[in-house]
Amino acid sequence: MSSSVSIWDTLRTLFTPRRLIGLSILATLMGAGLWWLHQYIDLTPAGVRALIAPLGQWGAIGLTLFIAIILVVPVVPATIAQIGAGLLYGPWLGFMVVMIGDIIGAMIGFVIARRWGRHNPLFDRLSATEQAAFNTLCQQMTPIRILLLRVLPGPAYTMVSLAAGCSPMPWWRYILASILGVTPALVLLTIAGDISTTQPLVATLLGIGFVGLMVVLNKIAQKYNNSL
Repeated sequence: MSSSVSIWDTLRTLFTPRRLIGLSILATLMGAGLWWLHQYIDLTPAGVRALIAPLGQWGAIGLTLFIAIILVVPVVPATIAQIGAGLLYGPWLGFMVVMIGDIIGAMIGFVIARRWGRHNPLFDRLSATEQAAFNTLCQQMTPIRILLLRVLPGPAYTMVSLAAGCSPMPWWRYILASILGVTPALVLLTIAGDISTTQPLVATLLGIGFVGLMVVLNKIAQKYNNSL
């Protein structure tokens, strides 16, 4: 697979319909689990605040680590935890929690790939076409592309971390680009979480704005992909 192939085509090759269906099923099961849990625990914004408050600083530390883990193993959407950080700890501390968690998660994926590269059982399970696509993705990694790709949620986040780790890019350029890429979204999500109890309509509009931001930035990135 040539390195001239669009980075978006490369990602589409890696995220096959089967994988996307599996992720959709997982998200549905998670939603069903939350609905069941709601019958026993108050999962409204105020209820969640009251539930977590007794944990104090340990709650913030636990949430930071949880965000880091799901950015490496995306079994649940990180967006939920990022909004939750704003809800629980306000816009400033909440932003610090999600940013530190994001940096840790980004570095874990990068270090795993930098240490073991493609010599791992997960890479061996990919088809020849998918292995070629991942090799191409590694060649396509640049700071600008990482900055733009960081607006993509879910498994794409992990894939970019692994590809960057397999590329020759210095770690400090990678982490700087990653931080710059996620900052706008994290600001929106933590503010939305913070005001969800007092101004739910504004919080909803911020959530819509987050989705709009992802769409617009990705359209811009796709338009200028060949020049990056």
